[in-house]
Amino acid sequence: METGSNTAQFVVRRANRDDLTRLSALLERYYNEWDVVQRDAPERIADYLEQPAPFGFVVMEEAGVLIACVLLRALPSMPSAVECKRLYVVPEHRGEGLASLLMDYVEGFAAGRLDWIYLDTGANFAAAQSLYIARGYESCERYNDNPQAAYFFRKRLSH
Repeated sequence: METGSNTAQFVVRRANRDDLTRLSALLERYYNEWDVVQRDAPERIADYLEQPAPFGFVVMEEAGVLIACVLLRALPSMPSAVECKRLYVVPEHRGEGLASLLMDYVEGFAAGRLDWIYLDTGANFAAAQSLYIARGYESCERYNDNPQAAYFFRKRLSH
């Protein structure tokens, strides 16, 4: 999936092993900006890159630079569901609709394979909360042990 603007070309794709170093650096930016306490170790990030579809990271790049990412990971307690985590767009590209493009990609990718997509967000992620609600996510009960999560959402995927 590619989308263009007046000055840039963005590419959205599944991440692979070759992205490990750049993806790890992007996630460090995310962790530090938002003071994330539950961080993925480098070997866990590498494991996610080996996951079969629809699981794993999706990245967005501009001229070879990773500028956004999102992760779909399995929810072992819910076999027909996936969890969306690590949605991040670098500050210099916020407000351009890139988070929505990433969500379009992962929701479309998971639809037909799974029934539900779950996610959580912290109280300080107002833009994310608005995005999820606008995309049809509904509030649900806590489904994980994320100590920073204040809101929990889910969405039925179309088949």
